[in-house]
Amino acid sequence: MAALKRNMPMNGLMDRVFGSEADHAVVKDYTSLLEQQAVMYQAMLAEQDAKICETQAVVRAREAVVRERETVVREREAEINALRAGRDAPGRITPPPGGDLADCIRAVLPQLEGWCSLQKALWLAELVTKMSGTRIGEIGVYGGKSLIPMALAARNRPGAMVYAIEPWSNSVAVEQATSGDNDQWWREVDLNKVKLGFISAVMDCGLAGVVKLIELPSDEARCAFQAMRGYRFDLLHIDGSHAEGQALADVKDWLPLMAPDGILVLDDIGWETVTKARDYLCAACDVIGEVSEGSGVSYGAYRTRQAPALAEKPEAWATLLSEVLA
Repeated sequence: MAALKRNMPMNGLMDRVFGSEADHAVVKDYTSLLEQQAVMYQAMLAEQDAKICETQAVVRAREAVVRERETVVREREAEINALRAGRDAPGRITPPPGGDLADCIRAVLPQLEGWCSLQKALWLAELVTKMSGTRIGEIGVYGGKSLIPMALAARNRPGAMVYAIEPWSNSVAVEQATSGDNDQWWREVDLNKVKLGFISAVMDCGLAGVVKLIELPSDEARCAFQAMRGYRFDLLHIDGSHAEGQALADVKDWLPLMAPDGILVLDDIGWETVTKARDYLCAACDVIGEVSEGSGVSYGAYRTRQAPALAEKPEAWATLLSEVLA
């Protein structure tokens, strides 16, 4: 037996100990495959790590935005509280108890910033009371002296909503010239303070669930509402820029957003710069009534004859409006 082992070929002994060359090839191929899979898994893990890092960065950014907005809210609350504290006692607008709308408007109106007369405020409230729809808007809110009476009239109407469309921006207010003194006043007035006073009044009057702020210039707000297919106003009060071009543009551009038999109210129809806008409405709508109180106070209401076709709607604004109205 020893002699047999001594005579066994060396390559046969190696094959028994380490396997054949074919086995070596299989092992080599399998090892190469495992290495390729390892490289692939490492690449996948690296990609996942990158996605996790990216997601974490987005989360951190959103957390920073949330913290920033919380800071803004706290600042606004502090400013509103300061405004309330600076008012005459009791320091808040307190509508009288009871359900009499006229008495409520009489009590609230003197405490609001703006130029709306009591006669006009009651007139607007009556229009809201008698209208059949629920969608009300105002372009040019300022301190809410005309919007809040409409909101008070609408608050007991199921589903009613009043949209306050106002940028509260000095630069936007003077984009189109009116007169030297008027433009200078709009450049200097503290519109942020006016806005905070309006928000405070909305809360004091219990109108937070009725009034929606659309803090955009008129043209941008119009594009936003156009993006909401089929969105129509039942009553719209236009009291924005009285520059001739802008007043006419507001009337022409917002009229297609009115519901059939909707009511469009135009302020200061006696102003020379508003004449073209008023004439356009008289030609396009039925005149409900025009009022001149004297001392330059004038306004009119006009009923749409039919629903005009909407212009092409920029879909990009749909997301913006949904965020604004949320």
